[in-house]
Amino acid sequence: MEGPGDFYATVDVEEVVDGDTFRAFIGGEKIRVRIMGINSPESGGFRDEEDWGAEAKVYAKSKLEGRTVTLFTDPGDPMYDQYDRLLAHVVMENGMNYAVLAVAEGMAHTYIMRHQELTIGDTLRKAERLAKGERRGMWKSLAAD
Repeated sequence: MEGPGDFYATVDVEEVVDGDTFRAFIGGEKIRVRIMGINSPESGGFRDEEDWGAEAKVYAKSKLEGRTVTLFTDPGDPMYDQYDRLLAHVVMENGMNYAVLAVAEGMAHTYIMRHQELTIGDTLRKAERLAKGERRGMWKSLAAD
């Protein structure tokens, strides 16, 4: 398969694990997918639940679970993380990048490592500034500036 990075596929989301991870069948194998460019609060499981973790998971389920999405890796970045999850951008059926939407709604924050130059990095940063400024989602409790 060819795409913007080393991997490109259209898949059905089987199960949302939390706000930034889900499972999908790819080539007949169930794969965990870590959504590129974001981090959401933990929703429990292997780690303690964090504030807004449950809400972020419910949000991800409403947007992704049982739906068809397009995945692609970022050029120059590894395909898998240290937990053997596919690191991919997720484009929903409506053409919207899930990471940008989740950050703009305050269900995740931008997570870009220093060595990365993500293709949507600037867009994610702008979306986070907007969410914080409008106190959306997890940013509701920010002190007024």
